[in-house]
Amino acid sequence: MSDPDESTDGPASAREVLTDREYLAVFAASALSWFGDSAARAAVIALVYLRTESPIASAAAFAISYLPWLGIGAVLSAITERHSYRKIMILSDLIRMGIMVALAVFGGLPVAGLIGLLFVSALLSPPFDSARSALLPRILQGERYVTALTLQRTAGQFALIAGYAVGAALTAVDARYALLLNAATFGVSALLVTLRVKERTPSLTADKRSNLMRETVEGYTVVFRSPVMRSIALVVFCGVCFGVVPEGLAAAWSADLADGPNAVYLGTIMVASAVGFLAGSIVMTWLVKPQRRNAYIRPFALITPLALVPALFDLNIYGVVAMTLISGGALAGTLPATNGLFVQVLPPAYRARAFGVMQSGVHLVQGGSILFTGWLASHNPLPQVVGYFAIAGVVIMAGIVATWPAQATVADAIAANKVRVAADEHAGTPGTDEQFGEVTIDLGRAPLPTRRPRPSPGPSQRRMPAVDPSERTVDLSERTAELGALPPRSLSRGRGIVDG
Repeated sequence: MSDPDESTDGPASAREVLTDREYLAVFAASALSWFGDSAARAAVIALVYLRTESPIASAAAFAISYLPWLGIGAVLSAITERHSYRKIMILSDLIRMGIMVALAVFGGLPVAGLIGLLFVSALLSPPFDSARSALLPRILQGERYVTALTLQRTAGQFALIAGYAVGAALTAVDARYALLLNAATFGVSALLVTLRVKERTPSLTADKRSNLMRETVEGYTVVFRSPVMRSIALVVFCGVCFGVVPEGLAAAWSADLADGPNAVYLGTIMVASAVGFLAGSIVMTWLVKPQRRNAYIRPFALITPLALVPALFDLNIYGVVAMTLISGGALAGTLPATNGLFVQVLPPAYRARAFGVMQSGVHLVQGGSILFTGWLASHNPLPQVVGYFAIAGVVIMAGIVATWPAQATVADAIAANKVRVAADEHAGTPGTDEQFGEVTIDLGRAPLPTRRPRPSPGPSQRRMPAVDPSERTVDLSERTAELGALPPRSLSRGRGIVDG
C-alpha cells in the first residue's frame, strides 16, 4: 500500500477525486443510502404516528436509528476490523434491503414489531459506516482523501434534505413507497460496491486477533492513549456538542422568535446550519493550502461555541441565522484538518474501530447536548440557555485547545505511524527474509552531533565482528508507547515488527 498520508502542495479537485472508479462507487452508494434512509425515516415516523397517534412512539421510531451507536457500535466496529470492508458493506446493504422490503410488505405489524425491525436495520449502520471510513484511506491518499471527505459531507447534507422532502411526498400517497425506495437504494449500493470496489485483506488478520472485547477496548485505547488523536477527539466532540444546538433547538427557537410555531423560521434556521457547515467545509478544503489547515484548528474550535454567545441578547431571526452560519462554518472548518491528521497518525489495523469510536462519540454527544439544552429550555428562557451554554463551551474548548500537542509531537506521531506502515508492508512482502532488529529509532530526540572520524585501527588493535544484517531489528515499542499510538498489548508481536 502506498503512503496514505503523503500530502501534495495544493488541494485536490472534486473532478480529480471522482475520476477514481472505486471512490465514485463508494460515493454514489453512500449518497443513495443517505437519501433512502432520510425518505424512509420520514415515512416511518408518519406511519407510526398514524397507527398510534402518539408523539412518544413516533419519536422512538426516529431515535432508534441512533441507539446502536451508544455502546454496541464499538463492538460491531471491532467485528468489522476482522473481515473484508467490501464484504461488510455489501452484506449490510443486502440485509437492510430485506428489512425495508419486509416493513413495506408487512406494514400491518404491531408498532413494537416495526420499531424492532428498524432497530435491526440500524444495527447495520455502525459496521457499514466504519467499513466505509476505514476503506477510504486505502482508496485515496493525501489531499484526495481530504477532498473525498468534503464531498461525502456535502452529499450527505443534500441527501438529508432531499430525502425528507421525497419521503414526505411519498407518505402523502403511501408510506410503503418510501420504504421500497429505501430498499432500492440499498440494493443499488450493494451492486455498486460489488462491481467497482476491489477486495482487500482485512486489517486485523487471524494472527493478530485476540479477544473481541479486548479488541473493542483497544479501539478506545488507540484513540485516547495517543496525545494527538485524543486532542482531535476532544475538539470534535466538544465542537459538535455546542455546534448542534441551533439545529437541535430549531423548532423551539423558531416558535420563540415568532411567538408561535413558524415553519418559515424553522426551515431558515435548519438551512442556515446546513449552509454554514457546507461553506466551512468547502472553504477549508479548496481555498486553504493543506500546509495551513492545522493552524486553523484551534481558532475555529473556539469560534464554534463563541459564535453562539450573543444569543444572550435575545436576537431576532436575522441574528440567530448569522450566529448559526458562523458556528456551523467554524465547526466544519475544523474537520478537513482534523480528519486528515487523524488518518495520518492512526495505525491502519485500527481504522474501523477508531472510526467507530469517533462516530459513537459524535452521536452520543449530539444527542445528549440536544436533550440537555431542550430540558433547560423547558424551564428557562431559550436565549439564556443557548448563551450560557455557549459560554460554558468557550471555557471548555479553551482548556482543550490549550493542551493541543506541540508541532513536534504531531510530527513524531506521523513519523512513527509511517514506520509502522512500512513495517507491515515489509512483513507482508513475500520472499523477504531480513528482519528488523534491536536498533532503536527514537523519533523524539534531537540528532547527535557529528563525530570526527576515528583513525583506522592498527594491525594490533582488535576489530569488532561484523553484525549480520539479518539479526538487526527495529524496536519501536518504547517510543511508540510514549507517543501513545497503540495499546500496550499490540506492540512488538511476531517477528518484532510493530503492528499497525
